[in-house]
Amino acid sequence: MVANRLPVSRGPEGWRAAAGGLVTALRPVIAETGGAWVGWDDDPEGVPPRVEGLDCDLHPVTLSAHDVQGYYHGFANRTVWPLFHDLVVEPVVDRAWWRTYQDVNRRFAEATAEVVAQHDETPLIWVQDYHLMLLPEMLRSLVPDAPIGFFLHVPFPPPELFIRLPWRDRLLNGLLAADSIGFHTAQYRDNFVRSVQHLFTGVTALGDLLIRPDGRQVRAVAHPISIDTEEFGSLATSDETQHEYEALKEQFDGRRVFLGVDRLDYTKGIRHRLQSIELMLEREPELRGKVAFVQVAVPSRDDVQEYRDLRTQVETEVGRINGRFTEPGHDVPVHYLYRGVPREKLGAYYRLADVMCVTPLKDGMNLVAKEFVVVQAATGGDGALLLSEFCGAAAEFGDDAVRCNPFDVEGQSELMESALALDEIERKARIRRMAEVVKRTDVFRWVTDELADIEEGFTRP
Repeated sequence: MVANRLPVSRGPEGWRAAAGGLVTALRPVIAETGGAWVGWDDDPEGVPPRVEGLDCDLHPVTLSAHDVQGYYHGFANRTVWPLFHDLVVEPVVDRAWWRTYQDVNRRFAEATAEVVAQHDETPLIWVQDYHLMLLPEMLRSLVPDAPIGFFLHVPFPPPELFIRLPWRDRLLNGLLAADSIGFHTAQYRDNFVRSVQHLFTGVTALGDLLIRPDGRQVRAVAHPISIDTEEFGSLATSDETQHEYEALKEQFDGRRVFLGVDRLDYTKGIRHRLQSIELMLEREPELRGKVAFVQVAVPSRDDVQEYRDLRTQVETEVGRINGRFTEPGHDVPVHYLYRGVPREKLGAYYRLADVMCVTPLKDGMNLVAKEFVVVQAATGGDGALLLSEFCGAAAEFGDDAVRCNPFDVEGQSELMESALALDEIERKARIRRMAEVVKRTDVFRWVTDELADIEEGFTRP
């Protein structure tokens, strides 16, 4: 496994598995397969070779402050991230950042080749996400006898947007060196294939296969990432979650609860969601005091100016709404938590929610939507899922979610109210069907499909 970060973090009680989306998805698989993980070591005191509860060897790549600024904060998150999320904000094009991105990808390739050399048999290499899009090509020259896969955890934009990047052909060549390239949805895969055909006229597309001019074949496949449904089912019914749930029920007694759980990121549509809540309270005075909106905003990239600005804007929105609609002696309508919450508390919030608001402006998949429906189904819940049509999960859940366009703030506001008014029996049926979808295509299915396509696509030189 090769990813931007190592899958661990250090807390007051020492090292533990990290809580990010990628680690959450892959942790149950690592427990079965073991292996090695190559990633950036961002701890000044270094990372241990093994961490309890995570059955893989850790191989750090050390980056300087200059490297991190250009590769991670710069090219990855101020150029590629907004471009791949349909220009939600304007991408910054900086040639110095691009040079650093190349240098860091080369360092990851060399570190990975060193790990491969430690094995008697050449292992399969699985590269993760937009930080390392040059890596497959670099690895192909260093370890030509290794099967190489790549999975993109964010959307791939249509070619009309992708070609705005000056180094578009370099990124595509980097990816096309893999044996298999995975995407969340058929739309993202098709955008990639169309971009390849637009820029490289000699590449032929036959179904899932891309045939390069030299005859080499690359698989481009759609495999939606998912969660461990058994783990979240157990979380939903644990004693700790039940205890947290009882406390939340008492806190919000007599009110229907809307819930948002997101990283504080401009792609997540948090400001639009707050504005929709405000419009609903403005339009329907009888709902004031009878509904509450809880927004968990997990801190993210707070050393990037756009994210600091977003935090200020969100907190200003929260203050304005609470100032408008809070009556003396009564609770505020918006509860804003700028922090992560423990897993048991998160499970309790999922159980509590009458309407789960997953309304990103653009998102690769969004595992929060899947976690919510599994927790609700495990406890016989009847919550509704308000889901943006611009995230990968919408392709899987279809009309069982209440689909919305988050750019239409007023329309989203009306759909919030509609979701709240759905018949209880219908809400339960929708939750049950969506949970079945997640169960059929859980994280183990995702990994199995991904690794099988990498092995199948590999041709030994």
